Amino acid sequence: RSNACPREIMVGAGPLRWLLACTATSAVRGQFPPLPPDPHSPSCMINGKGCPIPANWATDWSLINSTALMSADPGGFNTTRRWGLVTLDWQSGWPEWIRSDPNEIHVEAFSAAACRSLKRAGRVRYCSIYHNMELSLEWLESQRRVMDDAHVQADWFLRYSNGSVVDTARQVRSGQGPFLRQYFINWSNPDAADYFVAATTNATVVEGVDGTFTDDSPGVPAEHPELQPELNVSNATLLVLQRATQAGEQRLATALAARGRTCWNCIDGVEGPVGGQWGMNTHRPPADAVGCARAMRELCAPERQHRGLFMEYDTGWREPPTTNLYHNQTLAAFLVVRPALGFVGTSYALNDDNWNPLFAMDVGTPLETCREGPTGVFSRKWSQGTAKLDCTTYTASLPFGLLPI
Repeated sequence: RSNACPREIMVGAGPLRWLLACTATSAVRGQFPPLPPDPHSPSCMINGKGCPIPANWATDWSLINSTALMSADPGGFNTTRRWGLVTLDWQSGWPEWIRSDPNEIHVEAFSAAACRSLKRAGRVRYCSIYHNMELSLEWLESQRRVMDDAHVQADWFLRYSNGSVVDTARQVRSGQGPFLRQYFINWSNPDAADYFVAATTNATVVEGVDGTFTDDSPGVPAEHPELQPELNVSNATLLVLQRATQAGEQRLATALAARGRTCWNCIDGVEGPVGGQWGMNTHRPPADAVGCARAMRELCAPERQHRGLFMEYDTGWREPPTTNLYHNQTLAAFLVVRPALGFVGTSYALNDDNWNPLFAMDVGTPLETCREGPTGVFSRKWSQGTAKLDCTTYTASLPFGLLPI
């Protein structure tokens, strides 16, 4: 590739209309720069400071209703178990919602109806749907409504220097259904930001829906690293776009909380080291005594009770088969430190097949917060027993009976 700048990217009016888009000597061109938890980010989904707690949130302390997973099953989320929070990926049940005419596709309404059905059947306690913070997706009806030439010309979406919109159209599956448009949202445009915050909030604040997934929350070019070399865009340019996206996310988190809803990333607000969805949750304390105690003391801090917690439950799909997943230690740590808005689960690979019978432990309600004593041993009394994690031996105590499910 030549070091010249063949194309630029248009992102709005005024000083941001034409961003500097050339990095002639960049050694990392084409790679999405790592994005660790960033205290300077305006987004509570990324900066680690915690998002607003939803107004009038109905806390359910039972462990079985504190589990969490994401379902992208084409057959829909058909479960024989009970789960706490289930978020329905846009791909969930797609053979039912796909149409040859994109204007007849209504995934937001389809997912909301699926949430209501799951709740009526008693299979989930909370349910959320899907949105994307990087992309405007033609199959989401509230977003399709503005994916027209007028809004392209008004700079609501990223454009090439020739004025054409950046579109990564795709099929749901190769050879399945029409090609559906994917435009990159220009969050630096105030009108566009206002619309997408309001549209996402309104699509979420409906009967049966408790929240939304906020995919690609770091912003452009999440999941689309090809955009940077294709446009010859500098890392500095990406950061400007990312910060605008993240400012919109903060507004969305606040708007959702004010109306009693949340988002998947809002619960904990800890992004992974590469800004991906896989590492955004709080991980269980490490197995070494010093690291375990340090992590537990941080999670036991009184101020942690006033924010959300999403503890990662490892399912083994990313680890070698012989890896000890320490499920008992994970559940003990969760019960010792969890706040009112607390879940234990993962984005993918948790399902009926690896449902843990311990999810049905009858823990009751907490009688106290976390305490340490003796040194390195952390416990918490619940109405049905005391959960304990001994960091000195990395052993868990879970003396609870099981619910009859």
